[in-house]
Formats: sequence, structure tokens, C-alpha cells
Amino acid sequence: MEVISTLNLEIELIKDIHKSTTLILKKNENIIKPGDILEFVPLVIQGSLRVFYKNTVLKKEILLYNVNKNQICFSSYISIIKNKSSKVFIVAEQKSKLILITKKSILSWQKKYKSWNEFIIKNYINQHEILLESIKDIGLNKIDARLKKYLAKKSKNTDSKTIYLTHKFIANELGTSRVVISRILKKFEKLGEVELSRGSIKLKNVS
Repeated sequence: MEVISTLNLEIELIKDIHKSTTLILKKNENIIKPGDILEFVPLVIQGSLRVFYKNTVLKKEILLYNVNKNQICFSSYISIIKNKSSKVFIVAEQKSKLILITKKSILSWQKKYKSWNEFIIKNYINQHEILLESIKDIGLNKIDARLKKYLAKKSKNTDSKTIYLTHKFIANELGTSRVVISRILKKFEKLGEVELSRGSIKLKNVS
């Protein structure tokens, strides 16, 4: 079963989860956008999702958090439970496979399975802590430090020293300009910390 036993879910709950609809997304494919009325909560089985806010007037994005394997998107969970429209974009960071959990299933599992409620709480704590860390980074840390942390995290998530992202994309994720990101990356390259190529960044000594 793709929902693995390390989640500590009851076997019957895992069977119920696998009765839900599955969806495969291509890299950068959008699944949810602001204003959407949600009919499901995505549970990631393979790949990962980016959850971000976009100011359409300023044309700037800010990454809120990623949803990785065996996690649900908590902003979607809140929206569907409260019958509210989405306030965020959710996009596949890479080719991803999702299980789409309906509100009916969520309400049923809340009453039926203790492990489902524990799973939801763990997800909330994890994504809440990541969001708080992001806010702290924006308020307290210089963009140089934030960029290093971002690159190290991307490398860990993809299990690769080479990151295939444009400077513009990274700037959007960190809420700054492409010029700023390019300047800092050039500085990192001179220090021997990265190696820059068109469309990719190879980490050499970033921690």
C-alpha cells in the first residue's frame, strides 16, 4: 500500500484512504488557486506540493510551505471544513501523485479513527512550525542567509546537489527580485559555495 505503515494509521483507515480518487500532476501543474471552492484535501503519496500566496497587484509570490510525501495540505483542510474558498495557490513542485480526500470522508474518519485525528494534528504542527520559521526568516534574517537555507532545504528534499530552478523562480519563492538573487548567487559562486549553470545551481559547500 502506498500509504505506508510508518504513519501509524489503522489498517482499516489505510484501506479507506485507498478507496479515494487518485490524481497525478505534472511538474508545475496547478491543482488549487485562490477563490476555488474545495471538494477535496490532497494527500501526497509521491512528489511534493508548493503552497504559496501571490499578490497579483505587486506580482510577487511568497512560499508558505511545502507538502511532502505522506502529508496533507492543512490550508486545504481548513478551507474544506469551514466551507471557505481557497486563499492560496497549490502547485506540484515535481511530478506528484495525490489521493484526494473528500469532506464526507474527513468527517467520517474524525469520528471513526483515532489515528486520523493524530495524523491531522501532526500535520498541523509541522506546517505551522514551518510557517512560523518562514515568518521569522523574513523578519530577522538577511536574504543571504535565507537563500542559503532555501538551497540546502531544496537539496535535501530532492536528494540532489544540483537544483534545477531559475533565479526568477527562487526570487518569487523568497519574496524578492531576480536581480537580488542573481547577485547573491554570484557572490556564493566566487566563494566556492555553488556552481552556476543555465537553469541550475550545483551546491558545493552550502550548509
